[in-house]
Amino acid sequence: MSETPPKAQRKSAIEEAQLVNVVLRYFKLAGVAVGVWLSGYLNFSPSWLLVGLVLYVWKERQGKRKKLQIEIRQDTARDEQKAILARVEDLPSWVHFPEVERAEWFNKILDQIWPFIGDYVKDLLINSIQPKIQASHAHMASFVFTRIDLGDIPPRIGGVKVYTKNVRRDEIYMDLDIIYSSDCDLMVKLKGMNMGIKDLQVRGTMRVILKPLLSRMPLFGGLSVFFLNNPSIDFNLKGLADAFDLPGLREMVEDIIAEQIANIMVLPNRIAVPMIEELNLSLLKYPPPEGVLRIYMIEARNLVSADVAFVGKGKSDPYAVLKFGPEKFKTKVINNTVNPQWNEVFETIIDCKDAQVIDLEIRDEDPGSKDDKIGTAAIDISSSASQGTLDTWLPLENVKKGDVHLKLVWMYLANDPMVLEKTLKQVGASSELASCVLMVNLDSAKDLPGSKRMKKQIAEPSPFVVLSLGPKSFETEEKPNTDSPVWEKPFRFLVHNPHIQKLDIQIFDKKNPKESLGDLTIPLKSLLSAPDMTLDQDFALKNSGLDSKINMRLCLRILTPENNPAWRSEGAILNTNSSSVDPPAGPKKEGTSSPDAAKKPQPQTGPAKAANSGVDPTIKKVEVTQINAAKPEGQVIPPASNTSPSTVTSTEVRQRKTKSSPAPAESDARGAYGRGRIQLTFRYSSQRQKLVVVVHKCLNLLPCDSDNLADPYVKMYLLPDKSSSGKRKTAVIKNNLNPVFDETFEFSLKQEEIADRDLELTIRNDTSFFSSNVKVMGVVTIDLSKMDVSKAATDWFDLHPEDSDDAEKPISVESDV
Repeated sequence: MSETPPKAQRKSAIEEAQLVNVVLRYFKLAGVAVGVWLSGYLNFSPSWLLVGLVLYVWKERQGKRKKLQIEIRQDTARDEQKAILARVEDLPSWVHFPEVERAEWFNKILDQIWPFIGDYVKDLLINSIQPKIQASHAHMASFVFTRIDLGDIPPRIGGVKVYTKNVRRDEIYMDLDIIYSSDCDLMVKLKGMNMGIKDLQVRGTMRVILKPLLSRMPLFGGLSVFFLNNPSIDFNLKGLADAFDLPGLREMVEDIIAEQIANIMVLPNRIAVPMIEELNLSLLKYPPPEGVLRIYMIEARNLVSADVAFVGKGKSDPYAVLKFGPEKFKTKVINNTVNPQWNEVFETIIDCKDAQVIDLEIRDEDPGSKDDKIGTAAIDISSSASQGTLDTWLPLENVKKGDVHLKLVWMYLANDPMVLEKTLKQVGASSELASCVLMVNLDSAKDLPGSKRMKKQIAEPSPFVVLSLGPKSFETEEKPNTDSPVWEKPFRFLVHNPHIQKLDIQIFDKKNPKESLGDLTIPLKSLLSAPDMTLDQDFALKNSGLDSKINMRLCLRILTPENNPAWRSEGAILNTNSSSVDPPAGPKKEGTSSPDAAKKPQPQTGPAKAANSGVDPTIKKVEVTQINAAKPEGQVIPPASNTSPSTVTSTEVRQRKTKSSPAPAESDARGAYGRGRIQLTFRYSSQRQKLVVVVHKCLNLLPCDSDNLADPYVKMYLLPDKSSSGKRKTAVIKNNLNPVFDETFEFSLKQEEIADRDLELTIRNDTSFFSSNVKVMGVVTIDLSKMDVSKAATDWFDLHPEDSDDAEKPISVESDV
């Protein structure tokens, strides 16, 4: 029997959805009529009807406007030429800029492979993303994707610009105009509630960097991808989420989504992919900033009147909002004026001054309702950086009148401590201005103490770090179930006075946020006397374990209006001294105007790193040959300088191997018996004479219920004792085939008795007594005489059927804990 074509299936689905929408609209209107009748019957004030009417009219008008915009964008994605001839708005970038080229050949390829990408994304979301979300929190255990449809419209490349000037010969810079006007439909279910989004729209400029170029395959060492500025995002909500499609609430949802995207791949955040093993990924992923921009928000004039006045002219309550990547600054509100004077200053770290812009909005504060937008402007960073100081009036856009007065001051980064005193004099007593930038590369920690849990049991912690300097603080993500977490995250602070300020670091356990795993305080003045004002080492933690340490790289840079090319140093992006690796590229191509081509700064090398006793088993030390390069770019934190002026030096740096995690074969993923696997940790406390068993998680359990899920829990006995006093049992994880338990159990047992005992674990499905669903999902019996419980050991064990006599043996795989 022939299968129905995909297009016919999609057409049938669309017709069914349209019928459902008609029925839903009928019941909505009927509900409105009943509501009006009830309001009259219950003698409610007519004002409530007016409020509901206003919200309904607003939502309908917004819905029609958005629907028209979505249709235009989708038509452009389907047939660009026809859509352009029909409408001359929202043109792709190649129409406006002659240096931007079309990429229709790539769009055709993308259109051809889009269905296969859709299948891949669906498999990725269900098999990888969904289990991680379910395991992230107890309240997310019931999270499932109920519908995943990326639609028929793929993303498009509106234009490509490849830079040929002001770039090195061993790198490629490209800007892609990304246009994604999709007809996607995504639905999720959480605790019985359905919600989702459809018709996702994304538009932004994405930069792609290929560096360094090699004379061997794959021809480039690494790939870096990021948005230069916040992309514009729009979408429609479905299900329960549609309740947020109201004034104020929708903006809140959009801001949350935009903030999450910015935290992933809007500068300074980026996605970096190494293509060769010897690449120093940190130099590609976390390059140093180019400088700091001071923005003086002085005043505005002739703003429009947003508030209606019955007597005289109306006024506004204006304030300004500055948006730059994931950062947002807001001035104070000046009431009842159209000529406000703010006289406030903000500072932001700039990563790419030639491509980034700062969005400025002037808003009118309306307590109790959405604030009105009374003008916008875009601040060009490159002009202020080239001039040093720019004092100007900018006309506001999208309004009839209004100007804003700004003063922009560009600050370079210096690695000379002698510059600090001059900078501090310029800053003066103002607490709003910074004199330095502190760059923190948080790498990892090791030997953290265990988590104290219920009944005084000890379990592996789920640590996260809080870094604070003055009023600014950052928090890392948690690393579940490990005492040697690896974060590899950069953080940057603006410092007012390094002579008196300190960096505070605290490590907490997510399972018990009030419990501290260790802390550390570093006076910034210690960096002033360090080589190149940089410290790269293990720091011993206080109030922690005896061997607990945290590995970080700290670098201090001083702000100055003076430009000295020698202050920017080049780092080696290839961590190898093998002759098979290409040497760094030569000078820049002709036509570049960088002063670095004329003045080649002497490279600065770091001191040999102190012996690392194991921050992470994937860290190794290699010798790096550092050669002077033409353009000082691409370094996260410049290495500490040496007093030796030699142009070729050798230094030890840390290289973290990229863990290859290929998808396991189906037989390996489901275990030798096809029933899944369980991960356990064993250790024996000789002082307390107790056997400690930690049940971490299960993988790929058999579905038992009608919805192809299960409600698993683990029951264990220390054989031959099968009495109720010897039974241990985990909590039940609902609707999950990859449950994470992370529970610790203890058995009172003498050390000489271990060799005569077996540990039996049964994974059961929580069902009612009269249910016909499968109750036993798998069993594993462990011969403790073959286990070395003198030290903590974590292993995977295959589950076998209940009637099997096989005793499972530990599998030697790398622990996830």
